[in-house]
Amino acid sequence: MIRAVALDIDGTITDEKRHLFPKALEAISRLNSRAQVILATGNVHCFTRAVAVMLGTSRTFIAENGGIISWGEGEMELLSDPAVCQEAYRRLNEVYPLSKMDSRYRITDLVVEGNFNVAKAASLLEAWGLEADLVDSGFAVHIKERKVNKGRALRLVMDRLGLRRDEVAAVGDSISDLPMFRVAGFRAAVANGVPELKAESDFVSDLEFGPGFCDIVDYMVDEKIL
Repeated sequence: MIRAVALDIDGTITDEKRHLFPKALEAISRLNSRAQVILATGNVHCFTRAVAVMLGTSRTFIAENGGIISWGEGEMELLSDPAVCQEAYRRLNEVYPLSKMDSRYRITDLVVEGNFNVAKAASLLEAWGLEADLVDSGFAVHIKERKVNKGRALRLVMDRLGLRRDEVAAVGDSISDLPMFRVAGFRAAVANGVPELKAESDFVSDLEFGPGFCDIVDYMVDEKIL
């Protein structure tokens, strides 16, 4: 049985404008009654904590694509060196006119608008020997330290909470969710998910965004996975 669900936010329980799907609240309430819901998102720590409070999910969560783990109310663990991202941004900004997003609240990574060739920029980072990656979430492009991802953070959460792989589910939509899919025992994607994620999924909803998430919860309950 699943004891914990790692849940992405943007594009999974929201629509393409990042608006929360109303019925997702009911679905999350169903999850909360059966398992520990661990938010795993590219959003900043303060935003993720506010969402966790409003949704009634665990105060243990993953933010900034695995750069931060919040351990309950009192402890925040940083898993990334911000200097790596800052240097990558500085070098790329000499080539592209990058526009930062919500940088005031970010601790471990940087987020920019996706108005440039992401694949080419990633190749430049590698050529420069910088330990940084670019991840296009569909909402923004994250500049992060290469070793940092949701899967690495989720594995640390699993170890600390004593969770086995077969006790953990992951639900998401973007390429940034792929690492956590690879450490979870049950994986589910919404219909708007990227092909790489769907290929790793045990269940793919026919519905997009928030409605797809609700469909996933229904499936997990009906199949007695929860």
